Amino acid sequence: MSRDLVKAMAWVTLGAFLFAFMFMLPKLTSAAVAPPQVAFLRYLAGFLIILPFFLQAHGHRGALPELIAPTRRRLNLLHGLRACCGVTSVAFGAYAVIHIPLANAQAIAMANGVFAVLFAALFLKERLTSSDLVAGGVCLAGAVVVAGPDFDAPGWISLGAAAAVVQAVAWGAEVVLLRFTAVNDTTQRTLTLVNGGASLLLLILTAAWWNRLPLSDIATLLAMGPVAIIGQYCNIRGFRLAAAAELVPIKYSGVVFAALLGIVFFDEWPHLTAVLGAVMICAGAGYLAMTKTA
Repeated sequence: MSRDLVKAMAWVTLGAFLFAFMFMLPKLTSAAVAPPQVAFLRYLAGFLIILPFFLQAHGHRGALPELIAPTRRRLNLLHGLRACCGVTSVAFGAYAVIHIPLANAQAIAMANGVFAVLFAALFLKERLTSSDLVAGGVCLAGAVVVAGPDFDAPGWISLGAAAAVVQAVAWGAEVVLLRFTAVNDTTQRTLTLVNGGASLLLLILTAAWWNRLPLSDIATLLAMGPVAIIGQYCNIRGFRLAAAAELVPIKYSGVVFAALLGIVFFDEWPHLTAVLGAVMICAGAGYLAMTKTA
């Protein structure tokens, strides 16, 4: 094993932990916090962190023309769509972790890889093989196992588990949009537009019915922004050092970190069925990711 691969694995492992930690933070807040407020504070913090770097790169006079350049209108539209997907993912993810065990929410969210492959096949015309379909089926079956539905009950699936599924779908769409925009735009411009656009959208949506929050809740949720930025930085460093196919299994260590955080902070011990479902999700989604990046 090369030294670069070891470093890459360390970076991606740290990134997986940081994202598991980020999605744990809403669970530490009071019941007064609405999921859209969680998303707003997360993206606002991310925007405030990345904005100084963007201004330094383009100057105060050149920043706005760089953002609204007519030649990049189509690209900006895609950034806007990605911001909408990100807002949906964070808001529904926040609802999920508050209402079901952290490890369960994280495991279901990891099914995003299946939806990313599906969206890529539909919109980018990427080819699906029979092995892809089997792996996707295993992954989705694992998500059903983790969700623990009771088909004989009136409400056969919990709202928390349903929210985690919506998060996975939105996350998968975001991954496909990122795949296209990443090769056509700079990282700084992408992060500035996505975080800024999401903040503006959520400000409009939440202004009319904003719940007053304790300062401790605001500080906790604002911390999601820098944690997300650092997590993205770790993944970028890792994937620059090694092939994506070698690192995909490490990304799914986030499920393990979520389980450990759930035990330490909330005394949430995973059930055997949840562990089995998580293994199915990671195996199916991991196979898809490795075959698509190899």
